[in-house]
Amino acid sequence: LAPEYIKAAENLKGLVKVAAVNCDDEANRRICATYDVQGFPTIKLFPSKPIEDENVVGRFTKKPKDYLGARTAKAIVDFALPEIPSFVHIISNSYSISRALTMDEFFSKENDTLSKVVLFTNKDQTTPLYKALSCEFHNRLIFGEVKEKESAIAEKFGVDKFPKLFVIPKGIDPEIYEITTQSELESQCLSKPIGLCVFSFLILEPEYPESVADHSSNLEILRKVKKKFHDQNNVDKKLSLRFFWFNALSKGAKKLIKDFKLSDMFPSLMILNPNRKVYRPHIGPFDEEGIVKFLNDIAKGRGSSYEYGFDVFIDEKITKKDDEKKVEKEDGEKKDDEKKAEKRDDEKKDDEKKVEKKDDEKKDEEKKTEEKKTEEKKCGIDELGKDGVCSGDTHKTESKSDEKDKPKDHDEL
Repeated sequence: LAPEYIKAAENLKGLVKVAAVNCDDEANRRICATYDVQGFPTIKLFPSKPIEDENVVGRFTKKPKDYLGARTAKAIVDFALPEIPSFVHIISNSYSISRALTMDEFFSKENDTLSKVVLFTNKDQTTPLYKALSCEFHNRLIFGEVKEKESAIAEKFGVDKFPKLFVIPKGIDPEIYEITTQSELESQCLSKPIGLCVFSFLILEPEYPESVADHSSNLEILRKVKKKFHDQNNVDKKLSLRFFWFNALSKGAKKLIKDFKLSDMFPSLMILNPNRKVYRPHIGPFDEEGIVKFLNDIAKGRGSSYEYGFDVFIDEKITKKDDEKKVEKEDGEKKDDEKKAEKRDDEKKDDEKKVEKKDDEKKDEEKKTEEKKTEEKKCGIDELGKDGVCSGDTHKTESKSDEKDKPKDHDEL
């Protein structure tokens, strides 16, 4: 077993501590008896986490597991590796992954007391080495792991190759956040009572790999500058900086560039003091050395800044006057619509009256026609006069009248 055991120890170096005890030695007999070693060779694995002793209250001990596998280096290594505990936090934007933290949650965890280590990996499972490191530095460092499929997080950190390891000093968020809306600009910069805002204008066209690579390189420069000034600020407390970037191709960035009369050569950078309403553009190379010099000059009061007298907006600003005009216009349009509707109602009523008049005229015509038909039935069409009265009736009436006027004879008297 000895050669295989030595080989296993070499493979587990830095991951699992491997030791050997000679139980024939008088000095070691007590420890061998304590752990019930009765035959040789005996291999026991002691877990990292101690448990409370059943016989002694308040006493914690590590209860070993007996190894009963094959006496080969591979079998021993395979037995030991899964027993390594993990204090690694999985970082993911997917809520389907249980016990995962978002990037914001991870960076807010014990932010002021412990530094952080983040590994970007293409491995499906956390490696034994990374687990072992999380054990070795437990309560001294916080370990996080981002899988390759978390493309959004990898893009934010400019990671295009795996594996990649970041060490983030305590108290600093290494991310350079993009500002895309006015509310983000207000909450992250303009509303802050103290500190300066560093605006970087970068070009990012996701459909072009070259643009993505350049963008990642520029973000990495800004991260290094941010870290350097964070460390420096912890010492001399001279400059409080907040770093952001804008996509120079966006409408909001173009408005800022126009308002502050900045260069249209990218990448570019400016610093803004929203409380004093002054700004200063960076003139020089966009690299770590050039940006650090620019910011150090500002910290030491070198160079000139420029005042600005306008409100900083990346959206088109709508003033109160514009709102009043808009409301007035809407009210005018509403009144016009009401007048048009009223006119249509009047026209409709006129049309209804015309139709009603035509209906009345039609009814009169029908009534006259009906009366005419009735007279025709009484005396025949030939006897009907122009005034609708039968001529026979007229004759009879006249005859009766004549007889009445005619003097009666003696016999009739």
